[in-house]
Amino acid sequence: MKFPLLWQRLRLPLLAALIVLASLAARATWEQMQAYGRASTLDKTGKVDEAIDEYRWTLRWYTPWGPKWTDAAEALVRIAKSADQPEPMRAMRALDALRSGLIAGRHLWQPRADLVAYVNQTIPAVMVRVAEKTGDQRDKAQLLAQFTKDYARPIGVSPLTSAAVSLGFLAWLLGLLMLARRGLDAEARVTPHGWRWLGVAVCGFILWTLGMWLG
Repeated sequence: MKFPLLWQRLRLPLLAALIVLASLAARATWEQMQAYGRASTLDKTGKVDEAIDEYRWTLRWYTPWGPKWTDAAEALVRIAKSADQPEPMRAMRALDALRSGLIAGRHLWQPRADLVAYVNQTIPAVMVRVAEKTGDQRDKAQLLAQFTKDYARPIGVSPLTSAAVSLGFLAWLLGLLMLARRGLDAEARVTPHGWRWLGVAVCGFILWTLGMWLG
C-alpha cells in the first residue's frame, strides 16, 4: 500500500485516538487545578476539614505534569504534622486523604511511593491516639500492632495491573490501525473483517480505562 493512501486511511483513527487522549489529559489537568483552588481557599479561611477533601480530589486527578499535584500532597503532609498531637482525628483524615489520593494516581508505577510509605508508617500511631481520645479501652500496644499490620502492604503497582494497562493501550491502538489498514473497503466502509478490529480497539480501550481507574 502506498504511503499517501496508507496515511489517508490512518489519519482519522490516529486523530481520534489523539483527541481522546488530549481530552482526558486536559480534563484531568483542569479538574486538578480547580480542586486545588477550592482547597487552598478553604485552607486559608480556616476550613481545614473541608480543604482536606478537596486536596484529596486534587491528588485523584493525577497527571504526570499536574501543576498542583505536588502542592496538594505537601499541603496534606503539613496539615497532618500540625494536627498530629492536638487534633489526631484531623491528622488521621489528612493522612488517609493523602494515601488514598496517591494510590488513585497509580498507573504503570506509583507516583510518590515515598509518601505512601510515610503514611503507612505514620498513621498507625495516629490512629491509636484517635482511639484513645474517643474512649477506646483496648490495649494501646495491641492496637498499634494491629494498625501497623493493616498498613504493612506492598507499595506500588501489581504486575497484573501494569500488564492490563499496557495490553489495553496496545490493543486499542492496534485495533484502530488495523481497522484503517485492512478493515475498510475502497469507499472507506467498515468490512466484516474490520468490525473485528473495531471490537479489538473497543475492548482494548475498556481494559486500559479499567486498569488505570481500578488499578
